[in-house]
Amino acid sequence: MDDYDLTPEQQRRIEENRKKALERRKRTQDTAAGNSATNGGTENNALSTNPRRPKRGRLSTGYYEYNLATMTDSRGGFFVEPSQDSGSIKRLFGKDGHVAHLVEELPYSLDPTENPKCKECESVDVDAMYLKIYDVKVCQKCREEYPEKYSLLTKTEVKEDYLLTDSELLDRKLLPCWEKPNPHKSTWNNMLLFLREQVESFAIKKWGSLEALDEEFERRQAEKDRKKEKKFKKSLLELYNRTRTETWQKARMERAEKQRVHEHHYENVGDPDRPCLKKCKLCGLEVEIEEL
Repeated sequence: MDDYDLTPEQQRRIEENRKKALERRKRTQDTAAGNSATNGGTENNALSTNPRRPKRGRLSTGYYEYNLATMTDSRGGFFVEPSQDSGSIKRLFGKDGHVAHLVEELPYSLDPTENPKCKECESVDVDAMYLKIYDVKVCQKCREEYPEKYSLLTKTEVKEDYLLTDSELLDRKLLPCWEKPNPHKSTWNNMLLFLREQVESFAIKKWGSLEALDEEFERRQAEKDRKKEKKFKKSLLELYNRTRTETWQKARMERAEKQRVHEHHYENVGDPDRPCLKKCKLCGLEVEIEEL
C-alpha cells in the first residue's frame, strides 16, 4: 500500500477533527463579537476579555491591539489584518501578537493592460514602495540585478559623490526620497534614501554631464588639498617661531641668572688705547683696573 493512501477509518478521524476545529473557531469569533457589542462596540474591551491574548508587559511596546473577530488565519503562522482599501499596507502578526513585518500591496485590475509592469522585464510584480515613493515601476529581481540604477543612496553619499546642496535634497519636487527611522539610534534624525537613477539624472542637469561633475569634484578636491597644505605650512611656521621664542627666552633667563650674584673673573680686552680695560668672562662687565 502506498504511504500516501489513507484508510477509511483515518479519513473519518481527519474529517471529525476538522469539523471540531471549525466549531471551536466559530465559537471564539462569536464570543469576541458578542463581547464587543455588549461593551458598546469598543475594541479594547473586547480584547481585554480574550483569554488567548498574551498579557502586555509594563515595559513592553512591541504588541499591537487587534480584534480576532475581524482577522483571518493565513495558515502560514500569521494572522492577517484586513485592509481598509485596496493598495494599502497590511500588518502580519505572529500568533504571539507581535508585529512580524509590513507588506505593501498593489491593487490589481482584471484587465492586464491596466496593471503596472516592470520597465525592465515587463513583470507585474512591481515593487510597491518604489512605485509609491519614487514613481518607478521595477520589480525586486530587476532592482537587485541593476544596482547602478535602482540602488538607494543616503543623504551624505549624495552630497559627497554628486555635489548636491541641502536645499536641493530637501525639495521633494526635484528629488523624492524615502524617509526611514535611523537604524543606528532612534533619537537621531530620520534617514533619507534617494534613488541613484534620479540623483544621477538631476546631477547631469545641474553640471551638464558626468564628466563635468568629475572635473568639479577634482577641482574641489585640489582646492581642499591646497587649503590643507596652506594650513599645515602656517602651523609649521607658528611652531618654528614659538621654538625660536622659547630658545631666546631661555638664553635670556640664563644671562639674567648669571648677572645676579657671582664672582667676577676679569680678563684683558686687548685694546691698545685702553690697556687697563678688563672684561668679566661671565657677565661681560667692563672695568678699568690700574696696576701699581
